[in-house]
Amino acid sequence: MIDDLQRRADEAEEAGNLELALELWKERSRGDVAAIFLLKYGGLASKMGRWDEAESAFLDAIRLCPPTASPLFISLCRTNMGTLWLRRTDKELTVSLTTAKVWFIESLAFERRAPTLSLLGAACARLDDADGARAAFEEAIALDPEYEEAFFNLALIEEKSNLEKARELLERAIQLDPNRGAAHGVLGRICQKMKEPALAEQHYRRALEVDPTDYWATLYLANLLGTLKRNQEAEQVYKSAIEMRPDLASSYEFFARFLMSIDKVAEATEVRALIPPSERAREL
Repeated sequence: MIDDLQRRADEAEEAGNLELALELWKERSRGDVAAIFLLKYGGLASKMGRWDEAESAFLDAIRLCPPTASPLFISLCRTNMGTLWLRRTDKELTVSLTTAKVWFIESLAFERRAPTLSLLGAACARLDDADGARAAFEEAIALDPEYEEAFFNLALIEEKSNLEKARELLERAIQLDPNRGAAHGVLGRICQKMKEPALAEQHYRRALEVDPTDYWATLYLANLLGTLKRNQEAEQVYKSAIEMRPDLASSYEFFARFLMSIDKVAEATEVRALIPPSERAREL
């Protein structure tokens, strides 16, 4: 049964009043069944980037977890802590990712679940541990053959050495979730590498149907159109990429290189002059 504090916290969160929701979840977590509500409190604090507050809440949830709790709940408490460390931005990256990995491994000691394995794989991938990431994603798929996230992430690992396998994994991911724009974008990139431009274009455009603000799908589509000598189309798509991310030097640089390749040297110089000063300084 939902009590008044829960109801008010849910309503505040749904209304976008996150500060009020956070205070209400914090207050509710002081009552009975505290561990459950500490997860809600910590989850919202994490979403708001209040990392230390979230860490404290999750540590309290682990400490207050009753001995009679199910292995699944004990595991979830630790998965939440791992997810916090995977996402937090206030610590040195390698430290954060290594800590996240430790928590995910501890969580899996209580309950082996595809979502936790996929998170472990993500941490390993970002630590450049391709073997660890591959093993985690493969086990996630073995446990849940319909867990699309693991197929997608495993494809990113395989893309570096086995394009055919990466393609098969992405096609399966798209079968499971046809509206996963990122999967279409990466599959487009793989088709382009495999010299199948028509399929590459189809997937880039599908990615942009799902998410018209997908910068990388836009940039790769522009590149593809340029290689196909569809220069007018390519110019327009490069301009769209710049509109999406005017803060990135790459937006201008790739466009300038394309313009140079079609002998529009003056236009390329003009485009390079638009690179934000901060990005120019970073390049130097």
